Amino acid sequence: MKKVVIIGASGFGGEMAWVMQRVADSGVALEIVGFCDDAPAKHSALHSGLTLLGTIEAAAEHLTTETYFHVAVGNNRSRQYLTNRAVAIGWLPYTVIDPTAIIAPSASLGKGCYIGANTVISSCATVGDGVIINLNATVGHDTVIGDFAHICPGARVSGLCRIGDHALLGSNSVVIPGVSIGNGATLGTTAAATRNLPDNTTLARLNG
Repeated sequence: MKKVVIIGASGFGGEMAWVMQRVADSGVALEIVGFCDDAPAKHSALHSGLTLLGTIEAAAEHLTTETYFHVAVGNNRSRQYLTNRAVAIGWLPYTVIDPTAIIAPSASLGKGCYIGANTVISSCATVGDGVIINLNATVGHDTVIGDFAHICPGARVSGLCRIGDHALLGSNSVVIPGVSIGNGATLGTTAAATRNLPDNTTLARLNG
């Protein structure tokens, strides 16, 4: 039985608790210990029916057995920062995969990812650490997604693409085959990337 702490007592954290309960109900040996959050207002009582444990460091003083964690925070750099803090105290990242997700046997997933409901990750795709692939998103064959990227609901990433570290693909955006999205770049909601998007740039409309 893996004991998992959810980091981030927000709406996304509540959603993650629901998904993780679905995972446990599917037969995975998983226990949700509670939530960690830096906000002082979230250091007591309950969130989504689970205990609020305080900060990561405060919770670690009381959790003496092997502890896993999942960071339920949408902001890519904040997610990496919180991951680094949890790893520094000896906690282990936990990847959450909704039972309805379809993942090719030849695909590989990093540590601490979230793979949402009805997602598809195709053959030979590579997903880095701390990546969010949210509801109904698809990742094509041989695509590489960098660490702490965020693929929002309904986004479509075609085959042979490269998605950089900390990149953000908005809801229902499209990346056509072979296109690269740079580190820290943002592809806006419903936008289509038909050519490469450089590092730390934003595309909010069709580019072609």
